[in-house]
Amino acid sequence: MTTSTFKKHPPIPAERLAKYQDLWLNSQSIDGIDQEVMEHLVRISEMGGVGLEVVGNLNKEYLGAFMAPFSRDTKNADIAVVGQPLEKAAPMNSSHKYGPKALRELSKNAMGTIEPSPTGGWDIPFDNARIIDYGNIDTYGQFDMKDEVQKIVDEYEKIVLEDDCVTFTWGGDHTTSYAPIAALGKKFGPLSLIHFDAHYDLVTFADFEYPYHSGNQFTRNFAEGNLDPERMITMGIRGRMTALVGGHAKNFGVETYSSDDVFDLGTTEIAERILKRVGNGPCYFSFDLDALDATDNASNSAIEPFGLKSRQVWDIIRYLRKHGNINLVGADVVEYTPQHDMSKRDGYIAAGISWKLLCWLADCTAKRNGEKRKTQWPQAFGKASL
Repeated sequence: MTTSTFKKHPPIPAERLAKYQDLWLNSQSIDGIDQEVMEHLVRISEMGGVGLEVVGNLNKEYLGAFMAPFSRDTKNADIAVVGQPLEKAAPMNSSHKYGPKALRELSKNAMGTIEPSPTGGWDIPFDNARIIDYGNIDTYGQFDMKDEVQKIVDEYEKIVLEDDCVTFTWGGDHTTSYAPIAALGKKFGPLSLIHFDAHYDLVTFADFEYPYHSGNQFTRNFAEGNLDPERMITMGIRGRMTALVGGHAKNFGVETYSSDDVFDLGTTEIAERILKRVGNGPCYFSFDLDALDATDNASNSAIEPFGLKSRQVWDIIRYLRKHGNINLVGADVVEYTPQHDMSKRDGYIAAGISWKLLCWLADCTAKRNGEKRKTQWPQAFGKASL
């Protein structure tokens, strides 16, 4: 019989071990964290916080998206998170009208309000801009979609044109994009567009004589001068529906890439083409969740296999932020159907992409303002983890 022998590794020296024991008993994380992070955590902890700490969403019904304060005081805000419960133009799966409510809750199930930035340092959107959750625009009772969208248009014109806010929006079906692009285009001039989608969404009035729906939100804005098709780029195109309106991309001059193109070219090359296409003028970002492969999101209106991975989308976004000078003035995430998402997996991916876009939008907003403006919470935020 043989026995194995081994040489035990030497113990940690007594001096170092004493240091670790002292840290265990006496140190707090605030003693070693970045100054910018510490200032944010101290600030939110001094707002009369009571109850559970910021890292949990339990008992935080009084807080809105991403832990932002609920408010409709857009005169004293820089970014408004808006929900559009639109569903009438969804071609197949339903429950889009519950998407904003569901994503709002999922967006709060996160560990705090800070994240490392792809540009270096930290993303602390609530210290870059005054962010509010405007809540959902109530269109209940507007049984004609034309009236429903007009009510939304009126509210966006107040938020953007009268009160000087920019917007991050949750849909709703992709009709959602019309109103924010129209309002922001009137404010900033014709917008460029970064568009992720399985479909072109370039239906014209000649194709279908109806003023608003989830396929003409971009082309109507082309015709109205709010969106520049020659500064628009679409990624993720695939599926049997694409042949129906593919000719419009060529006619309007929209640059498009299939999901296969993205895989073949790689995210860095696609990001470089986006930078070249959109330039440094005012830019909008529209993300239809059916751009993603069904393994990353099957809770949307028109599920298309063989799409993009959520990691690819994030790789493109972080490259754009790190290497570009895009002036982001608004964004949306649309087509989430929570009633098809029993595990909430797809919703967490949608909420995660939403957070990345909000961080980017807050950074761009601070640059346009020439200063950082801090979000204030009128109600107790909760204890901060320090």
